[in-house]
Amino acid sequence: MPNIVKDLIILLKGGAMGAANVIPGVSGGTVAFLTGIYERLINSIKSFDINAVKLLLKFKIKEFSKKIDLRFIIMIVIGALIGVL
Repeated sequence: MPNIVKDLIILLKGGAMGAANVIPGVSGGTVAFLTGIYERLINSIKSFDINAVKLLLKFKIKEFSKKIDLRFIIMIVIGALIGVL
């Protein structure tokens, strides 16, 4: 599957998470679990550690991006923002 399609799917899942956060009693985390991205999301968040910060401060953007799965995080955040709006 091409990257653009994968990114679009992740964007839509992020949108569902954002929309869920607006609805009382529904969690974005629950939507992440139901859509199958929960573990990847948790791993991305966990990977942002002191080593990631060091990579960023040394301007090793490519390594930093790969370490924290930045493309995934960006798609989720954009989708969530769109979902909230």
